[in-house]
Amino acid sequence: MESRVNYTAVGIFVILFSVSLTAFAFWLGKYNQDEAEYHRYKVFITESVSGLSPEAAVKFHGVDVGKVESIQINPHNSEEVELTLKIQKNTPIKTDSRAILKFYGITGLAFIEIAGGSRTASLLRAEGHSIPTIPTSPSLITRLDESLSNVASKLSTTLDHADRLFSDRNVENVAQALDHLRSLTAQMDEYQGQIKQILAQSATLENNATQSLSAMKEAAGSVKNTSTNFNTLIQTKMTTTLQSLEATSKESHSLIKKLEANLDRGDYDLRAVSESGELSSLLEQTRTLTTEMERTLQSLRESPSDLLFKKSTPKPGPGE
Repeated sequence: MESRVNYTAVGIFVILFSVSLTAFAFWLGKYNQDEAEYHRYKVFITESVSGLSPEAAVKFHGVDVGKVESIQINPHNSEEVELTLKIQKNTPIKTDSRAILKFYGITGLAFIEIAGGSRTASLLRAEGHSIPTIPTSPSLITRLDESLSNVASKLSTTLDHADRLFSDRNVENVAQALDHLRSLTAQMDEYQGQIKQILAQSATLENNATQSLSAMKEAAGSVKNTSTNFNTLIQTKMTTTLQSLEATSKESHSLIKKLEANLDRGDYDLRAVSESGELSSLLEQTRTLTTEMERTLQSLRESPSDLLFKKSTPKPGPGE
């Protein structure tokens, strides 16, 4: 009887050992397979990972590329949670990629989303035997929490200002301002008739001003025409006068030359003429005529309008 019991125990032990050895072989093969097909990455999160559990999915732009292998508190920093991710080797994890904690709708279950990663960035590689670390970005809940905190702070400040604005004193001041505005509106209603009269008078004044401007324009045109005619008349008179003076001067000059010629020929007895005083009188009149002609020409050059309207005072001559 004892021998049978010993054989049974040995058989059970052999069976259990064989099953354990087979399971270990399968586990060892699966581990080697994981090592061949997956890379491990570290992620350090400072926010709560409630809802995230080992074996949770890891997604890259919404595609399942791995799972969360382990979750623990960072032994070097108690404010961080250390995650170990197992991700397929063909997943392009770049140096500018970010790990974000996300949730499945309203179920509360969480997963890790790998976002970002530009085409020009290099792949994230391990340095030596260390596991590479993927930087993190705040989750939607964290961003909402921060935004709501900011909104709550600003709302509180706004309410404080509103309390100050709508104090009893300010409300009384606003009521007084409304009463004054009502009184001012009533006075404006009373002045509407006068305002209408002023507007009508303004319209009449505008029409009169328009007519006056038109008349001024016509008068300006007439003055311009008169000025043109006046200039033409002055130029004509001055030209005629100058021509007459020039002819007179030429005649006097010719007469003097004739007298000189006659004197040279001896046609006149100079002594008799001089004794009679006629020659002296003639020379004096000639000198006076020449001086007056020079003054007249000088005056016309300085003020041609004196030909019609004598305005300028002639300058005194030498010795006057």
